[in-house]
Amino acid sequence: MKLNKIFLFALMALFSACSSEDDFLVPDSALQIKGICASVSDELPMTRAIAKLSDVVGRNAFVATDRIVFTNIQRAENPLKAFTYSNIIYDYDGNSWERAEGNIPEKIYWTDGASYHTFIGYSLPSSTYHWETIDNSTGSCTFAGELGYGLTELDYTSGNEALMAEDLLVNYSDTTKAESDGLSTKIKFTHALSNVRVVVNIKDFAASSSAVDTQVGISNMVLRSQPCLFSWGANSKDLTVKDFSEQGTEHIKDLKLWCPKPAGEGTAQSKTFTFYGLTTPQDATFHAINGNDKKLEFSFTVTYPNAMNPNETLTKTYSGTFSGIVNFYSGQCTTLNISLNHKNEQMYMDVEYNDWNYVSTPDLGELRKKSTFLDINSTVTIHTDANANIYDATWLYKDGSQLKDIYGNDGTKEKPYRISTASQLLSFAKEVKGGLAFKGQYIRLDADITMQSSTARTTAEDTTSTTAPLSWIGIGDASTAFNGTFLGGDRFINRLSGSPLFVNLGADARIEQLQITCIGNISGKGALAETNAGVIGGCKVIDDVSVADGGGALVGTNTGSIYACYHTGTTQLVGTTSADGVIGCYTASDITSLSSDYLKGLVESLNTKLTTWYKDHLGFTQYQYVYTVGSYPTVVK
Repeated sequence: MKLNKIFLFALMALFSACSSEDDFLVPDSALQIKGICASVSDELPMTRAIAKLSDVVGRNAFVATDRIVFTNIQRAENPLKAFTYSNIIYDYDGNSWERAEGNIPEKIYWTDGASYHTFIGYSLPSSTYHWETIDNSTGSCTFAGELGYGLTELDYTSGNEALMAEDLLVNYSDTTKAESDGLSTKIKFTHALSNVRVVVNIKDFAASSSAVDTQVGISNMVLRSQPCLFSWGANSKDLTVKDFSEQGTEHIKDLKLWCPKPAGEGTAQSKTFTFYGLTTPQDATFHAINGNDKKLEFSFTVTYPNAMNPNETLTKTYSGTFSGIVNFYSGQCTTLNISLNHKNEQMYMDVEYNDWNYVSTPDLGELRKKSTFLDINSTVTIHTDANANIYDATWLYKDGSQLKDIYGNDGTKEKPYRISTASQLLSFAKEVKGGLAFKGQYIRLDADITMQSSTARTTAEDTTSTTAPLSWIGIGDASTAFNGTFLGGDRFINRLSGSPLFVNLGADARIEQLQITCIGNISGKGALAETNAGVIGGCKVIDDVSVADGGGALVGTNTGSIYACYHTGTTQLVGTTSADGVIGCYTASDITSLSSDYLKGLVESLNTKLTTWYKDHLGFTQYQYVYTVGSYPTVVK
């Protein structure tokens, strides 16, 4: 719009109709806007405010060559269309803002110096940034852009400059007034995009603080498949992100994050690696596309010296998926915490939402180690596979004549094979099915294993759903028994479904201190084992479990010995058993109705039976029951 002269009745807000040949008079009460003072808001929670300079990510101030575009300036109440201005551009020279040249009004007037005005606009930090104005049928405008316009991926690894070049600032205010001089105004912009911070904690990655693999490096942190098209309206500062069906593959990009301290912070096992980037605001509505949640996938690279040859560097790529919906909020920070406890898959993950104030990283390595079994059809190796070596083995590999796990253990009592992930548990099952009985060898469970997501459903109509419970294949079968010693370490196998954990325990098998919870039906007659000819001690089945007819919560058919075990549910502990095959065990579905005197008496009775049995079985691990007020009697060594 180009005007020669404007006149304005400030109080009546009337536009005087004249011919195009007329000149307009400007009354004294009309004030021309001569100055704009734009800044980045430091108000929470609308911006990634910083607590200290080292936490700066993206822009916290304007710099020379920045440009702002006001897409709408008008009186907030009863605006006159003739005095509504669009696409007003200001350039910043590092000290002040100046009107840019172009097809713009020669002058901008307040309708008066006291009324509220609406200012809508944005600031583009990079000349390569793409934006466009889309007019719709109502006469209002939508403004659209793309993160990483013209790029196939977003690479922030070059540092904060790369983040600043993409950091979109947006202004929307319908309460803007003139300054005291009546000729200028102050405008504050807020961050429109979302900040993401990923913190990788390597606590317990190595076996000890002196091990060579504490010299670990984390790099190439990538967030997969982020949507990059967005738009915002003429009457809102909030961005809308198009869903995947509208984005198109060319607008779905991977984000390579920036690590300002590539060597990490801290020392040895206390190191953390922190990565930063920008992405589009996304919420639960965006993620639920065609009824399916879009999960956040990530990958990163781990390098560390080879324990077998310290002069050699090992490189592994880790990848994973956050099981729940991860939200990214406009102008705020989402922190993704990853604790890398063990080689290959062992990670613990959580998410924090906060403004960009410094938040100390929680020491996730101190939490109980967990592993989630996401895919029952996971490709794993067994030791006879050609690619099962120190670099690529899931669990076991052949080292000359010795069979070792990837942690360097040889299966002796002093160095038992360690299972730390669900995939390693699957590899163990396939080893036994392949004929490896593990006779005379020891295996230790080194993490709680959660077999599937807590969203798994058990109803018949959900059996084909991606959220249906996954069926476990079982360790061994009728013709191949496990005959080693499995040390549960008082850890859990959570949410077991399908086959019993062990299908067949041979006469030389020993299972100790293992806890099991189930989901859905067990296809066999016991959660821990279908048949047992060995020794099971100090084990528990927690809560109700559905097994085949004639079965038991712990074991279906027992011809061996089961001692110091219990079940907190309604199913009998063992289906069928030989005489004197079950010693010092109990089943109780609800102890709230039982008196403390009864429970104390139960503990005393069970311990008396166990003590008598231990006299004739000196080589067995000795467990005793402990009474706890208001809880089930538990076993301890």
